[in-house]
Amino acid sequence: MGNSTYEPYLAVHHILLSHSSAARLYWRKYRDKQHGFVGISIYTFGIFPQTNTEKDRVASQRARDFFVGWIMEPLQYGDYPISMKTNAGERIPAFTNHESKQVKGSFDFIGVIHYTNLNVSDNSDALKNQLRDFTADMAANICQRTASNSSLQDVTRVKYLHGYIGSVLDALRDGSNIKGYFAWSFLDLFELLDGYKSSFGLYYVDRDDPELKRYPKLSAKWYNRFLKGRRTSIVGTIELEKDPSLVFVSQLFE
Repeated sequence: MGNSTYEPYLAVHHILLSHSSAARLYWRKYRDKQHGFVGISIYTFGIFPQTNTEKDRVASQRARDFFVGWIMEPLQYGDYPISMKTNAGERIPAFTNHESKQVKGSFDFIGVIHYTNLNVSDNSDALKNQLRDFTADMAANICQRTASNSSLQDVTRVKYLHGYIGSVLDALRDGSNIKGYFAWSFLDLFELLDGYKSSFGLYYVDRDDPELKRYPKLSAKWYNRFLKGRRTSIVGTIELEKDPSLVFVSQLFE
């Protein structure tokens, strides 16, 4: 019923203004007493050119500007990406000098919500490259959505987690200031687009059971070992503790 040509730009513009206003207020009145941190989360894709042509490279950079730069560049530099202003024209609001100074630097950390990539097949590299796009002194928390798979033997999800967590480690070693990693979701749940049709959690929820009984998937057992700081590589040798499901997945990774 609205005007989608203008309204998304207006919405994000005022989200940035309200966020930066709240951040500055918190820092001025409450941070010294509460020692808290203010951040903002950004929905990201790993975006790569479909082909190695100049046209596709320019298009992929423009997509990065519209997906990530739309939020990050005002927070870092106080203004929207040049490509956005060029393409959106008068539809995108302009910051006043005061607003630009208010928005610039209005965060202690950035939350990186990363699920998948566009035009590339190696998902794990997508997150690593996405983290490297952020400056080395910028703290980041990563929310990672696990693959959709309802089987208790969710080998695909284990591979997914293993690859992405490995990429986070690579990014840390390359200098990214990463402060946390979150796997989404702990339990199967009502999903924004798929309702109850898709299964994203580490624990299966039996919706035919009046008590909604939970069952740990293979990924939950693997992630449990990871969180306890025990051997989780799966690639190669692993101490299996007589768990046949882990034996099964270990053989697949060898």
